[in-house]
Amino acid sequence: MPSPQPVGTPIGLTSLMGMESFSRDMFVFQYAVSVNGGPFRIVQDYSQSYTFAWAPELYEQSATIRVRIRNNETKATGEATMPFQFISRVKGAAQVVTPTAHPLVALFSAAPCPEGKQFRVAFHADGEEAMSRTPAQPCKGGISNNVYVAGMRADTEYRLRSEVISGTNVTPGAWLPFHTGMLDGNFAAVSLAVPPTSGVDVAEPVIVYSAISLGGGVRPFATDLQGRVIWYLRSADSITRVLRGGRFLVITDGSNSVNSTHEGQVLRELDLAGNIIRETNVGIVAEQLESRGIHSDCHKGGRECVSGFHHEAIRLPNGHTLVVAGIERMMPTGTQGSKLPVDVLGDLIIDLDPDFQVSAFWNSFDHEDLKRKSLNDAKCHTGEGGCPAVLLAEEANGWLHSNSLNYIPATGDFLVSQPEQNWVLKVDWKDGKGSGNVLWRLGKDGDFKAESKDPNPWFSFQHDAGFEPLGSDLLTLTDDGDASGTAKKAGVRAQVWKLDEEKHIATLVYSAPLGVGTICCGSMQLLKNGGYTAVAGWSLPLTGRTTEFDKDGKVVLALDIAGAVDYRSYRLEDMYSAPIK
Repeated sequence: MPSPQPVGTPIGLTSLMGMESFSRDMFVFQYAVSVNGGPFRIVQDYSQSYTFAWAPELYEQSATIRVRIRNNETKATGEATMPFQFISRVKGAAQVVTPTAHPLVALFSAAPCPEGKQFRVAFHADGEEAMSRTPAQPCKGGISNNVYVAGMRADTEYRLRSEVISGTNVTPGAWLPFHTGMLDGNFAAVSLAVPPTSGVDVAEPVIVYSAISLGGGVRPFATDLQGRVIWYLRSADSITRVLRGGRFLVITDGSNSVNSTHEGQVLRELDLAGNIIRETNVGIVAEQLESRGIHSDCHKGGRECVSGFHHEAIRLPNGHTLVVAGIERMMPTGTQGSKLPVDVLGDLIIDLDPDFQVSAFWNSFDHEDLKRKSLNDAKCHTGEGGCPAVLLAEEANGWLHSNSLNYIPATGDFLVSQPEQNWVLKVDWKDGKGSGNVLWRLGKDGDFKAESKDPNPWFSFQHDAGFEPLGSDLLTLTDDGDASGTAKKAGVRAQVWKLDEEKHIATLVYSAPLGVGTICCGSMQLLKNGGYTAVAGWSLPLTGRTTEFDKDGKVVLALDIAGAVDYRSYRLEDMYSAPIK
């Protein structure tokens, strides 16, 4: 679309080359944006995708868009820039509600308000008293106020208004109508397995499901506590974490910078409307790791390969992002009991700066015992869920299967959950300046003594391990099975462990059964009322269950999603908040 455009207009960008005789596969494209003369920030790093849908921040601005093109064979580069202007949607003291490409998300725009005051939007369904509000944001003086309004049910009449806050005084605007759109029906069906009873955490009435489907197409979505859809992701990406302000980290299939692999190649940050804020891919990340000693040669006969992102990405307090990626290595005969040379799939933990550029990394091959193979003798193949792409051989040993990260602000270290080892590891990270050594291993045959009256306290194939409350010695996780191995279809448990890291004693202080078994997946979260919510992600027939427990382990709410895997779910105050873990 031509410049100028109103605030909030996504702009489709396409790079055209004047070298039609050359194969486009030889070239990769990087898009970056400078706002009001500021530094260029990368929004899509080098990728074989020559198109990008750019979503500018929600305010008036003079932007410069830059595309860089690189010949992958010669490494020659070139670039071009284009100015673009975004103008206000409001005139005078008016306020405007604009539909977006998302049928459940509206763009609310209001006139500027004086610096020192704050702006927010109040909204409610017509005929209902319950009021929701967007987070307050600072007024910008001469710049209009714009915000995405989300958390609304489909095909429903709503009323929206602006509110300007000055101390304890709130100045409301006039109510404006907005009728939400229809859903397309491509959602997992939600049912109440246990209707809400007394003790339900009403302070966090939103559930975000990171739903995935074995056949693809099912999208993550959100409901209220009655199971009514109030939001969804417009793409079938895997949400790893919910961020504050209505942002999401996702891992998805897509183009990289070096080869034709698509599985788990792209890491993105998205907004509530489903717009891409920034993205990178595993190919360009692997290129950046070359100078740090990781040589990625991703083809049959290669020796080492960074093959794809998988399972987890988290946002750090400094704006960096930690993401898990698979790293394959061809190992000699005898490794992990093999009778031939074997492809072993380990994990990298990669620290990306705010531009999604590599800042540091941790390599499991450097810090873990390769002799301790997967406890389940797991095998990985490209296209089979749970593993990144396998590119060095037809099959790889699924050694670790790292599935969650948890950052520890007090020390700058992190936890990593490795279900194929039945361990949670603490790594001496120190924000990338630590030794990388494993400080301890929590789990059966690890470094802690378990104290519990339970004859089988230890977890198996655990998910979503991390400390909460923040800074405490309490670690929560979902236990997917029976660590003794005697009950292959054992039920899922929501566990809380109290850790004495000095004495290496782990006390099981909370263990609540979800009442179902699971093949994989899950999450656990401390709620504001002192209870917990936990997920059994994949029960049979194909069902995901989210369960809320009170402080004593009693079930007070359970919702099932049918026909999809609920990899994780999150309880939120609204679509703009985020859990601690």
